[in-house]
Amino acid sequence: MTAYQSGASVMGQTLSARPISAEESAQRRRAVEEARAANYRQGYVHDPVLEEANERYIRGVISLEDLRREMRDAIRAGR
Repeated sequence: MTAYQSGASVMGQTLSARPISAEESAQRRRAVEEARAANYRQGYVHDPVLEEANERYIRGVISLEDLRREMRDAIRAGR
Protein backbone atom coordinates (compact mmCIF):
# COMPACT_ATOMS: atom_id res chain seq x y z
CA MET A 1 0.00 0.00 0.00
CA THR A 2 1.38 3.40 -0.96
CA ALA A 3 1.26 6.51 1.20
CA TYR A 4 -1.39 7.82 -1.17
CA GLN A 5 -3.59 4.75 -0.77
CA SER A 6 -3.27 4.77 3.00
CA GLY A 7 -4.14 8.46 3.31
CA ALA A 8 -0.78 9.02 4.99
CA SER A 9 0.66 12.39 5.79
CA VAL A 10 3.77 13.75 4.08
CA MET A 11 5.41 16.84 5.56
CA GLY A 12 2.30 17.35 7.71
CA GLN A 13 -0.12 17.19 4.78
CA THR A 14 -2.62 14.49 3.93
CA LEU A 15 -2.04 13.24 0.43
CA SER A 16 -4.99 14.07 -1.78
CA ALA A 17 -3.77 13.60 -5.35
CA ARG A 18 -4.61 10.53 -7.39
CA PRO A 19 -1.84 8.27 -8.71
CA ILE A 20 -0.53 9.50 -12.08
CA SER A 21 1.14 7.92 -15.10
CA ALA A 22 4.67 8.64 -16.28
CA GLU A 23 3.15 10.53 -19.22
CA GLU A 24 1.10 12.78 -16.94
CA SER A 25 4.17 13.37 -14.77
CA ALA A 26 6.11 14.46 -17.87
CA GLN A 27 3.27 16.81 -18.85
CA ARG A 28 3.26 18.28 -15.35
CA ARG A 29 7.04 18.76 -15.48
CA ARG A 30 6.77 20.62 -18.79
CA ALA A 31 4.00 22.85 -17.41
CA VAL A 32 6.01 23.63 -14.26
CA GLU A 33 9.14 24.39 -16.30
CA GLU A 34 7.22 26.72 -18.62
CA ALA A 35 5.67 28.54 -15.66
CA ARG A 36 9.08 28.77 -13.95
CA ALA A 37 10.63 30.26 -17.12
CA ALA A 38 7.88 32.87 -17.33
CA ASN A 39 8.34 33.71 -13.66
CA TYR A 40 12.14 34.03 -14.04
CA ARG A 41 11.57 36.56 -16.81
CA GLN A 42 9.50 38.55 -14.32
CA GLY A 43 12.15 38.44 -11.59
CA TYR A 44 11.30 35.24 -9.71
CA VAL A 45 13.87 34.29 -7.09
CA HIS A 46 14.38 30.57 -6.41
CA ASP A 47 12.53 29.37 -3.30
CA PRO A 48 13.46 25.83 -2.24
CA VAL A 49 10.14 25.30 -0.44
CA LEU A 50 8.09 26.20 -3.51
CA GLU A 51 10.37 24.20 -5.80
CA GLU A 52 9.91 21.18 -3.52
CA ALA A 53 6.13 21.64 -3.79
CA ASN A 54 6.50 21.71 -7.59
CA GLU A 55 8.38 18.41 -7.47
CA ARG A 56 5.68 16.80 -5.29
CA TYR A 57 3.07 17.97 -7.81
CA ILE A 58 5.10 16.56 -10.72
CA ARG A 59 5.40 13.19 -8.95
CA GLY A 60 1.65 13.14 -8.25
CA VAL A 61 1.99 13.38 -4.48
CA ILE A 62 -0.20 16.49 -4.36
CA SER A 63 -2.92 17.81 -6.65
CA LEU A 64 -2.86 21.05 -8.61
CA GLU A 65 -5.22 22.55 -6.03
CA ASP A 66 -2.82 21.51 -3.23
CA LEU A 67 0.05 23.13 -5.15
CA ARG A 68 -1.91 26.34 -5.63
CA ARG A 69 -2.82 26.40 -1.94
CA GLU A 70 0.83 25.98 -0.94
CA MET A 71 1.88 28.75 -3.34
CA ARG A 72 -0.77 31.12 -1.96
CA ASP A 73 0.21 30.30 1.63
CA ALA A 74 3.89 30.92 0.86
CA ILE A 75 3.10 34.26 -0.78
CA ARG A 76 0.97 35.29 2.19
CA ALA A 77 3.82 34.31 4.51
CA GLY A 78 6.12 36.69 2.63
CA ARG A 79 8.18 34.15 0.69
